[in-house]
Amino acid sequence: MTSTQPGEDIKSAAIVCSTARACKNAMPNLLKTLLTVVVSTALSAVAMLGYSMLIHVVVPYIALSTFAALISGAVLGLLYGLETGLLLSYDLGSASGWGVLLVDLTWSFPNTVFGLILGNLFYPFLGDLSRTLSEGQGWVSYARPNGRVLQTLGTVNLGGAGNHERVHLWQARIFGPLYLPLFGASYVVTALLQTLWTITLGGLFFLLKMRDTPYLRPPEHSVIQGFFGWIYAATPFELWAYATE
Repeated sequence: MTSTQPGEDIKSAAIVCSTARACKNAMPNLLKTLLTVVVSTALSAVAMLGYSMLIHVVVPYIALSTFAALISGAVLGLLYGLETGLLLSYDLGSASGWGVLLVDLTWSFPNTVFGLILGNLFYPFLGDLSRTLSEGQGWVSYARPNGRVLQTLGTVNLGGAGNHERVHLWQARIFGPLYLPLFGASYVVTALLQTLWTITLGGLFFLLKMRDTPYLRPPEHSVIQGFFGWIYAATPFELWAYATE
């Protein structure tokens, strides 16, 4: 017979109790899925209506009826809710999980729709939906079968987690509806700077054999090299993301 110390018995009992409480208080996965679908459908309908009204104020000739906005928003929300709900992307057993879901379906709604449409349009050709990479992570992730090509569009990811991709996810949540316009504008600026440098001083220094290339070179850690590499790596959002690696 094996004997144990009283202290060990108490410790074991505490672990069992703690585990039992966790299991008792844990939200069932089915309930998480249903809540995600319902909340996503409802909030997306309201968000679409709100953003359509805002766009109409800024650009009067663009108008969407209340009914069309609510229906289109609800459809998008239903699709997003089904995908994230089945993957258990949001941990609705925690306050932070609810908070992230609310942000993605309100303030960051344009980014969420952007990822929902484009990410799910292209990523299935490059990877497979992964519950392992998505569950509790606040995004939808596609696993790459052969190598890791990392990219994130809104809340849809290709290749899995990494500080760089998580930063892009949170950049979208922080800047909300301003994220995509700022992201696009930053590429326009860096493209203009790269072009101007290449056809002026860069080209001159290259002809004088003072430079190996007429264009500005990106850092070695950039996943994109060549002429377009600097345009990509020099944008503020990429500089921010690379700084976390």
